[in-house]
Amino acid sequence: MILSTHAIVGGAIASLLPSDPLLAAVLGFVSHFAIDAIPHWDYPLRSISVGKRADNRRLRLNRAVIIDVMCVGVDACAGLALAVWLFATPTSAWLMALGPIAAMVPDALQFAHSICPREPLVTLQRFHGSIHSNRKLAWKLGVSSQIVFAAAVAALTETVR
Repeated sequence: MILSTHAIVGGAIASLLPSDPLLAAVLGFVSHFAIDAIPHWDYPLRSISVGKRADNRRLRLNRAVIIDVMCVGVDACAGLALAVWLFATPTSAWLMALGPIAAMVPDALQFAHSICPREPLVTLQRFHGSIHSNRKLAWKLGVSSQIVFAAAVAALTETVR
């Protein structure tokens, strides 16, 4: 899943648990793995790699790295902004940031593992890889399915709250 989808799910979870920020963060983190098990599309990264054979220790600053960082940054910021916009109240904005950030952290930890492959990142990466769907959707179906999924999560959350 793209980071925006993870952020919206994390925000939805946090909005349902406004009195328990720790639980909201933990469930946001765990939600990442649950929705990564759903077949989906991921945008391609040209220079930064994640997965079993990733090795970013020799990563050099160049155009491809800058484009990848910008793509990931825009995706994460858009997801965070959408989650806050959809679920925050004036008193819960910080919590609506906590849930989405916790839901996006596992992908950042994949990158951290590729730079420094040590425990507990090794075990987490092994788990992340094993839970991740092996079925990749074409980009049109993948993008549209994630939009529909995120909209359904947001709508369901609004009916439950």
